[in-house]
Amino acid sequence: MKFDMIFEPRRPRAYVVLDIESAVLDDTAHKRYQAMERWAPTSEEEPSRRGYKRCDDPLVTPRWPFQTLVTAAIMLLVEHADGNVDVARFVTLSAPDLDEREVLAGIIQVLADAPEGAEIVTYGGSMHDLPMILMGLLKHGLTLPRRWQWLSHGGVGNTPHIDFSRTITGGYRMKPVHEAEILAALDIPAKVPAPAFAVSGLIYAGEWETVASQCEFDVIATSLLLARWKKLHDARVEVPVFEDRILRRVIELREGRGYIPALQAHRKRIFAQQTATAEQAMGVLAPWLQDEA
Repeated sequence: MKFDMIFEPRRPRAYVVLDIESAVLDDTAHKRYQAMERWAPTSEEEPSRRGYKRCDDPLVTPRWPFQTLVTAAIMLLVEHADGNVDVARFVTLSAPDLDEREVLAGIIQVLADAPEGAEIVTYGGSMHDLPMILMGLLKHGLTLPRRWQWLSHGGVGNTPHIDFSRTITGGYRMKPVHEAEILAALDIPAKVPAPAFAVSGLIYAGEWETVASQCEFDVIATSLLLARWKKLHDARVEVPVFEDRILRRVIELREGRGYIPALQAHRKRIFAQQTATAEQAMGVLAPWLQDEA
């Protein structure tokens, strides 16, 4: 039995916070599916098939296998010695500069470059982001880095994936809700560039800067949620410090994005709250300091 590993210093944890955006942009594959089912369109007034509303019929309305991945945002967070984190990378991969294959190749490269033992962090990623990525990899014949090949098995079992949609609902024992509901309850900013329902329309309209901004902001918000979660099992974490390091670095890296003023305002408000709390504590524990001031 080997015991030498227990004397090695613990490797800092690393987190790959991930979000993607997608939409049905090419109906060629869906037409193949219609041909397989020998389906022909009926008039708008008639039901498409028995038991289906037109909007629910996959022969009429393409479902997720026929979507194209157009944007991905990835933030690499590396644990600091004090338990908080630093932003090591913040990568955006998006149309129109990149096609789907290139976006996927970029995701693979970020995963390959991530530190050993890095964990993926998402909200609802097990039900959307990771299956969409897997579908794209199958479509384009790409290969996962060896450390990440667990993604090809559906992320079942003990995998390095923190999916807040699953963890916060007790493994879906509570009804799944939108991330914005969780973030609103925790006073974390969300959906500043656009509401979630508007993203597909923005993709169809080619509003790529807004799509990329929305994807980035979802990653930022999920990273701030990670701060609260990490505090649950690491007493060293100071949530305001954790959040401020992320916000300060994002403001530097994404200067000019339309959502930056909202992040600056949030950061300023949190600082004001911390200052007020400190002043209140000083008044109770050391009132003479206020008198001297």
